[in-house]
Amino acid sequence: MKTQVRNFALALVAGLFTFSAVSATELPEGKTFDVGMYRVVNTMKINVMIAKEQGNWIEIRLKNKDNETIYVEVVNRKTTQFAKKFDLEGLEDGEYRFEITNGKETIVKEINLQTNVPTVASYRTVEVK
Repeated sequence: MKTQVRNFALALVAGLFTFSAVSATELPEGKTFDVGMYRVVNTMKINVMIAKEQGNWIEIRLKNKDNETIYVEVVNRKTTQFAKKFDLEGLEDGEYRFEITNGKETIVKEINLQTNVPTVASYRTVEVK
């Protein structure tokens, strides 16, 4: 009896985690895909995450301020979740944007790359006598 109760409790907990994972990837009402993006701290890397409906393709474009396409990738129809880390280290400072589209909907995420120029720090000395 104890074993059955324990197995039932484990199955219940596993079911709750599965439900949480599924509901966390649900799309906003009326949208066929959604995009999340964040910068990796102290780097020039951007993480892009996409949740989408199965059966729709998604195109990711990285463009510069002159509207020139720097990078293109197509996410296939079978994928429902996509994540990629973009290393922007080699790009010049300036304004860029990610355009994510499925042909009907488009989400634009703008980023501004700016290299921090090192500045000379003034040092103070303390003398203890």
